[in-house]
Amino acid sequence: MKKTSAVATFFALALAVPAYANSRVKIDTVPSQYAPIESPTNREPVSLSSFHFEVNQETGRARVVAIYTYPDQMTYGPDDDAGGPRSTIVQLPGLTYDAAAHAVVYDSNGTKSVCATVNEQSGLFGHHLKVKNTGACTVTTNVSSHAEDTGWDIHRYRAIDTYFEVR
Repeated sequence: MKKTSAVATFFALALAVPAYANSRVKIDTVPSQYAPIESPTNREPVSLSSFHFEVNQETGRARVVAIYTYPDQMTYGPDDDAGGPRSTIVQLPGLTYDAAAHAVVYDSNGTKSVCATVNEQSGLFGHHLKVKNTGACTVTTNVSSHAEDTGWDIHRYRAIDTYFEVR
């Protein structure tokens, strides 16, 4: 009888405590290799260089920008008309700019996380916003195997899956 009561109490307490799971949203799939224009036969591995948030004060919108690089980008960069691997720029449902809080906020199922703080700055180059990541929201990548059915055959390739994550 005591064992049943203890188990029932444990489950009652577990249900009473809200469980906030980490959020992970796939935002893009990009090629895992890049061929600089000056050397199209030289394919180089692509990796995530950095990410940041951008805000639109007028609309209250926010978006995340992931920037990719390759090992010899410093060498080929100035001569590469394509400018390197394309960046990922995405607006996510639940990601907004809260002007009153001066923050980029991600709302997932009623749980809000502050992804970045926003400060207005004026200087020699005029008025602009400084957006600083808090570390609560990150962008991560995984190199994955993909398969695409062309209707005739299956094309297999490796690509980088990019994710927006909230801790």
